[in-house]
Amino acid sequence: MNSNAILPASHAHEYAYTEVLLACMLQRVELLSALKTLAESQQHAAAQTEVDTTLGLLARKQSLLDELAEVQIKLRPYHHDDPEQRLWRDRERRRQCQQVAQQGQGLLQAIMQLEHNALEQMTSRRDAVAAQLQNGQDSILAHTAYMADSMLDQSALDIEDL
Repeated sequence: MNSNAILPASHAHEYAYTEVLLACMLQRVELLSALKTLAESQQHAAAQTEVDTTLGLLARKQSLLDELAEVQIKLRPYHHDDPEQRLWRDRERRRQCQQVAQQGQGLLQAIMQLEHNALEQMTSRRDAVAAQLQNGQDSILAHTAYMADSMLDQSALDIEDL
């Protein structure tokens, strides 16, 4: 049967498969939208060096990622299908599923870019802090060496007077 065929309501069981597909795709887009919002917040928090906020956002993202993994498991059987052979209730449902799939791909790409940017910001901040710590340690070592040298001069025993 043609994938664009319109089936009568009495054949609801024949297109239930694609209705589940569409429902999963809609749920996936909803989760990806929420993840994108959190990724934007994370990037802002990273730019402001708000470590506590960033950690909180990461925890919230984890629960969404767990839900997304469950949806991906539900979608697994559809990966090997020939999309042209799927039976749809009507052309509009098929078109809607295609649009939702494209929207999901766009969200996923945006999330990946946001995550990449946030990682670069956090790495840059980490490197800057490490350099500051190293400079601080170098200063402490130089000061300690100077103090030790100064103490040696003051406490030197003059053996000529003995």
